[in-house]
Amino acid sequence: MAGHYLTYIADEVPFTTVVEMSAFVDPADLGGRTLAYLPKYVRSDDPLLDATDSEIEAAFVPALLRLYPHLAPDDVMHFKVSRVRNVFPFPEIGYSKGAPAVRTTQPGLYLVSSANIVNGTLNVNETVALAERAVSEIVGAGVAATSVVPRQGERV
Repeated sequence: MAGHYLTYIADEVPFTTVVEMSAFVDPADLGGRTLAYLPKYVRSDDPLLDATDSEIEAAFVPALLRLYPHLAPDDVMHFKVSRVRNVFPFPEIGYSKGAPAVRTTQPGLYLVSSANIVNGTLNVNETVALAERAVSEIVGAGVAATSVVPRQGERV
C-alpha cells in the first residue's frame, strides 16, 4: 500500500487510521500481499456496532481505494469485521500498584493480557511492547519457549 506502518487519516473517511500490519507479518508470508487494519473506535452505543459486515465493507473499501488510488477493488482479497462494545477499561488511580504480574504462582505459567498494561492504551505499539517485556521476563527466568496450542484431543 503506502509502505508506512501507521497512516493517520484527516480526510472524511469512515476509519481513523490505516495500520499496515506487514511491519509484523512479512509480506512474503502473505504471498507478497499486505495485511492492513482499518480501525474505527466508537462509543459502545454507536449505531456502527449494529451495522452488518456488508454495510461496513461497503463504506470502508471505497474509502480505502480513494486514499490509495493505485489499488483496485480486486486487490482487496478479504475483509473481516471485528466488533467489541467494551474494548479497554478505564484504569483507576493507583492501578499500577495492583496490576497482575506476568509470572503466576503456578511454576512455569505466565499470563499476559491487557490487564498488564498500565499507563497506556490497548494499541498495537503498547501491546507489542508488553509482549517484548513479557518475553524478556520469561526468558530471563530460564523458561524455554514452548507452544501452548494443544494438539487435537490434548488438553492444556
